[in-house]
Amino acid sequence: MCPIVRIVGIFLAASTAIGCTTQHAGIDADYVFENVNVVPLTEEIVLAGRAIAVRDGVIVAIVEQSSAANIDAPTRIDAAGKYLTPGLTDMHVHMRMDPLAAFNLFLANGVTTVFNMGLADRNGNVDIDHLQLRADVAAGRIDGPRYLVSGPQLHAKELPTLAEVQSMLDHHVERGYDVIKVHGPLDSEVYDKLISGARSRGLRITGHTQHLRPLSDSLSVDAIEHIEEFVYVSRDPAHGKAAAGSLENYLKAYFTHADRMSDPAYRAPVVRDVAEAGIYVDPTLIIYQYILNYLSDDRFADLQMDERLLYLPKRVREEYMNPETNEYRTGFAKVIGEYLGDQGAVVAHIARNIETFSALLFEMHDAGVPLLLGTDSFGAVVPGFSVHQELEMMVDAGLTPYQALLTGTVNVAAYLGESCDAGTIEIGKRADFILTQHNPLADIANVSDVSGVFSHGKWRAASDLTKMLAEAKELGAAVE
Repeated sequence: MCPIVRIVGIFLAASTAIGCTTQHAGIDADYVFENVNVVPLTEEIVLAGRAIAVRDGVIVAIVEQSSAANIDAPTRIDAAGKYLTPGLTDMHVHMRMDPLAAFNLFLANGVTTVFNMGLADRNGNVDIDHLQLRADVAAGRIDGPRYLVSGPQLHAKELPTLAEVQSMLDHHVERGYDVIKVHGPLDSEVYDKLISGARSRGLRITGHTQHLRPLSDSLSVDAIEHIEEFVYVSRDPAHGKAAAGSLENYLKAYFTHADRMSDPAYRAPVVRDVAEAGIYVDPTLIIYQYILNYLSDDRFADLQMDERLLYLPKRVREEYMNPETNEYRTGFAKVIGEYLGDQGAVVAHIARNIETFSALLFEMHDAGVPLLLGTDSFGAVVPGFSVHQELEMMVDAGLTPYQALLTGTVNVAAYLGESCDAGTIEIGKRADFILTQHNPLADIANVSDVSGVFSHGKWRAASDLTKMLAEAKELGAAVE
């Protein structure tokens, strides 16, 4: 059941709504946004010519502009016909730079919530206390997007036997992590006990699939990170048995399965299984696209000219933009190329996988699988900007702009159990929205043209966002 604040808000808005004959004294607010076209994402509509009142960080009224005078607020912002859309979320980030720089990049790109998926992430040689960051943002001590934090990435090293599962679950509860993240393969009994233990404690669990087990065993989590995971795991138990024992076995099984996954008929039962499991999928297409950008000589040359890279720390640019130190060119490509017997075939293989993943994304969406917006931002993938790249890839895969926007708003709220408080622009919900020059429902690229951001009870105008980008670039240049 949604909070009572929405009911109060509905009553307040009704007092000034068009068609009402009774005019009440007015609505007290902290902010009012006038002459705005609202893209609420409750459905694929635009509410033209509206005014929105915000008090204590909550939307308390949405009225037609003609009734805006009934809203009493010390701060009135004329949107001048721009479009107001819920703030975006990046559900899979890695903090490998100055957090303040990253936060500026996120906010300037309209990303008002991020989910860090690497508790051990560091800013070069500097440790980051992610839970303290979360607390500082929540308390307003640091200006940044809402910051959610996963627990430690779990592998067999962290959970070698059943004996460690209980203490790991206790650790997550005590520290207050926002999700359990399974990163590597676990013993079958350990994995099953972790899942059941998380369920009994009401803990959310996400991560990678268990590559050596049947797909069905990986569908008991809340979400799967990376759509590429579905080429590493098969519905057929024989796949895991064939992949075990050596790298050569794993690669042989992987390539066989990747070929099969390029066939829509073969993918159909996979999609059905995921849909029936009722789990979320965070595709992170953009991070896989960057593998192609690294390995293709032409794309790598184009990437060198991308001005967004200047927001990254110098050490990151030097590592990933140097063909002698880029880990994908020096490690990944050589291993795969040696197996294939042709280095040139690696680029073609990655390109084919991207086609498979794009098709799979659309098929999952079409089957009712709720998708989440995430980027897995690290390497040359620039925080904030990459969210818009991911959205564009979703639309290229067949989603409409409206459907793509839902992955970073409505679907996120549902996944986090916050649908009554967030995800759409409605009375009683958290005031968390962005202002864009043009309608994002008409063209997904329009949502990247951010001219204002409201979150955590604070308004950041276009001039503020420009300063934030400049500061992010300075901070990035200052860190070796």
